[in-house]
Amino acid sequence: MIRYLIKNNLKIMFRSPVNILLYVLCPIVVTAVLVSAFSAMMESYEGAGQFTVGYRVEQNSVFGGYVNEIVATGRDNGVTFAEYRDGEPEALIKDYKLACFVEFGTDTYTIYETQDAKSESGTLQYMLSAMVNGVISGDYTAVSFRTEKPFFVPAVDSTDYYGIIYIVYFGWCALVCAAGLFSSEKKHRIDERLRISNLSVLQLYLSRFIPLVAVVSCGVGIAAVIGGVIMGVHWGNIALSALIVVLSVMAATALEMLIYELTNSMLASVIISFGIVWILGYIGGSFETYMFSTHAEWLKKMDPIYHENRALVELSTMGHSDYVASAILFLTGIFAVCSLLNLAAGRIRRSAQ
Repeated sequence: MIRYLIKNNLKIMFRSPVNILLYVLCPIVVTAVLVSAFSAMMESYEGAGQFTVGYRVEQNSVFGGYVNEIVATGRDNGVTFAEYRDGEPEALIKDYKLACFVEFGTDTYTIYETQDAKSESGTLQYMLSAMVNGVISGDYTAVSFRTEKPFFVPAVDSTDYYGIIYIVYFGWCALVCAAGLFSSEKKHRIDERLRISNLSVLQLYLSRFIPLVAVVSCGVGIAAVIGGVIMGVHWGNIALSALIVVLSVMAATALEMLIYELTNSMLASVIISFGIVWILGYIGGSFETYMFSTHAEWLKKMDPIYHENRALVELSTMGHSDYVASAILFLTGIFAVCSLLNLAAGRIRRSAQ
């Protein structure tokens, strides 16, 4: 009997194909828009590379005797010094496409920079400062420098980030897929008939839960495959990532079915569910990337979507994550608790009839 109900509920859901297509199209469309808008913000830092600096030395400058060493040191570190005896520094930078300009005065030097050459200016300041300090202390040595990235979590680009977290976010909106099913049950009073049948509360619960999880998981799964093929979204450990996404759909389905069981209203359930998911998504990094989020750490760690997003993103960038265990624990806990409450609410409703 339960297999018949699962099959019948699947047919009812497929009669509303638009609801199912939302889980395929929406993550892809939203991801594409956000990748286009925020790709520059999430670019990782790159070193300055080779660049050209203009310079001028005043007469009787204390730096005059060290110009050759400065030019040689710059050459060894990818900085080309070009001398310009006349002209305003700002005009020379613009006309000759210089990264910076240095005026060596009698006993001080001035660096002119542009907004687009902050990293080049920083490199130049470090080099000149190190050389001048060495000269003053009498311990001048050749200056060298390099760009290093300390290891903590490798950078993730906007394509991978949004391509992953919006699969998660739309998976948490599972109730939309059940709109046709629940509306049909209420219209034909099927739910009332089933409650007085010989089916147990557990069987009735599973007859809704299983097809809903299956359809939503397939929908976001197809969206994830399309995102990987078309946009190049990297999922890292695919099997573990798929497990986390399916668990999140199960948790969301159990939570939202509990809300429907308590309210007995599709409209109220959708509003309450979306409110909860929006808040969890906001704290968990669905709108403000969790790397740049200003929310308190304790608040983020209470959010299951934060654990899930971070686990999946770190699996993508590193192949492992310390948040996998906490994400699985959170999602399994929500699924188990909400399922038990669903069964308890169903028994109370049945006994009241």
